[in-house]
Amino acid sequence: MIAIDNVARAVIANNLQWITEEMNEYLVKSAFSSNIKVRRDCSCALYDKEGNLLAQGMFIAVHLGIMSNTLKEVLKVHPVETLKDGDAIVHNDPYMMGSHLWDTMVFKPIFAKGKLFAFTGSLAHLVDMGGASKSYVNRTIYEEGLRLPGLKLLREGELQTDIIRLVETNVRTPYEVKGDLMAELAANYRGEERLKALASKYGVDVLMAYFDAILDYSEVGMRNAISALPDGVITNEGYQESDGIRDTLIKFNVTIEVKGSDIYVDLTGSDPPAEGGVNSPWSMTMSGIYYAIKSVLGAEVLTNSGAYRAIHAKRPDFDCLLDAKLPHAVAGCTISPPQILATTMIGAFAKLVPNNVCAADADWASATFIGFDPRHGRFFSYIETYGAGRGAKHDDDGASGHQTHMTNTANAPTEMIELEHPFVVKEYSLVNGSGGAGEYRGGLGLRRKMYCMTDMDVSLMVSNRRVSPYGLFGGHPGANEYGLVDLPDGTQKSITSESLPAGSIVTIQTGGGGGWGNPHNRDPKAVAEDVSNDFVSVEAARTVYGMDVDPDTFEIIKRS
Repeated sequence: MIAIDNVARAVIANNLQWITEEMNEYLVKSAFSSNIKVRRDCSCALYDKEGNLLAQGMFIAVHLGIMSNTLKEVLKVHPVETLKDGDAIVHNDPYMMGSHLWDTMVFKPIFAKGKLFAFTGSLAHLVDMGGASKSYVNRTIYEEGLRLPGLKLLREGELQTDIIRLVETNVRTPYEVKGDLMAELAANYRGEERLKALASKYGVDVLMAYFDAILDYSEVGMRNAISALPDGVITNEGYQESDGIRDTLIKFNVTIEVKGSDIYVDLTGSDPPAEGGVNSPWSMTMSGIYYAIKSVLGAEVLTNSGAYRAIHAKRPDFDCLLDAKLPHAVAGCTISPPQILATTMIGAFAKLVPNNVCAADADWASATFIGFDPRHGRFFSYIETYGAGRGAKHDDDGASGHQTHMTNTANAPTEMIELEHPFVVKEYSLVNGSGGAGEYRGGLGLRRKMYCMTDMDVSLMVSNRRVSPYGLFGGHPGANEYGLVDLPDGTQKSITSESLPAGSIVTIQTGGGGGWGNPHNRDPKAVAEDVSNDFVSVEAARTVYGMDVDPDTFEIIKRS
């Protein structure tokens, strides 16, 4: 029995967290695509020898379910006893606890003195995995691209070039895709180096004992945070507005029970699978559940499998869009389902612990543009997630133009977009008046207009076109989202998935966050400042907030 020292446990836990952060920097700095090297759409993690998550870099929240659950599925295909030093496994299969096909993971077993004692893991959203260019209107997984169901990318240190050739042959942008895959390997190698150094310092067996202790400690921390909540059963429902094919509301239903130091989540009442690509593999559904609960608790607990032991999600025993089965399409699974589920769960928790939550964030929009760039003589695939307005809290306004809830990608600078892709950015701005009014105002959404220099296909997903981000306790809802295209012939129409001719102008506008509290209780100085910043119009200041603001001096003239 190895005695556990609390100081050493904390030191090792912090080391593990730091290693994931360093791995992510290696991935970003080695990547070829702008989606990774600029937008940082990637995550890294460490695992014990059973595939339990030890630490995950604090980057992309939507990857929580994948990084914590996928490796165990992969180990069913490649049992631990069959793995060799120098192996690495590549995986992107949604039906093996993966995500959509673009989120490609690489896992590497780590050995010391001939003993497998840990795994490193990296995930990168590759810019292309083949499939149809209008991704959100596909009806089956077979239209979405290449599935890699846990394949050996390295065998005892030797790169399996057949796997690389298979991938390169099936994608439009082989140079970028291969480069990003190699960047994932680089991140894993760096993690391996750091883990072996820890094993050398503490000893393999001692380090493994501390892995167990870290998981146990995180469980205690999470249970303590849950125990501070009042017991109760709360329910809520949310809606996906379209699946890309049918313009109909799709219901998410959630029942949450807080009982002692455990939380139970039941999705009974949610709708069956959608026809289009907004179905969610179970790993993505768990991402939404983990994120929502962690957000409500605000607990300073490491993100690992130990912390998740107190969270019990009942896997649907019916055909459900939140537990997609083969062959349902899942291209939009990182964008809409976990986001809506998280918002729905947070809305339920508002009934139990109102000061622990915010009003509804506007759902961020996501767009993929695919075409041939005549400037560079090759195909391009450009992916972007657009920030939106965050919901207000009981004591603060929501952030504007922010990556909300489940994503945390970096802003795509205009200069990068225009340099690497055939666009001219015509506008990039905050949307006046989009934040929900309240004693505390919701954050503002974004508007981006882009001129298409060549023919291209676009797939756009926005979620708040009809269902507005809710306000709380008298706060108003935030503004809705939309996607429009102005065609060269002068016509304008909304877009989901379209083939666009050169000369088209695409406008994507994200929604505003919900407000908190009665707008008439807002500090007059805050209203005047909002008017001066062009966040709120003079008219809205008068009609919504009950304050006349001088449009020149921005002083309060009178208050009704």
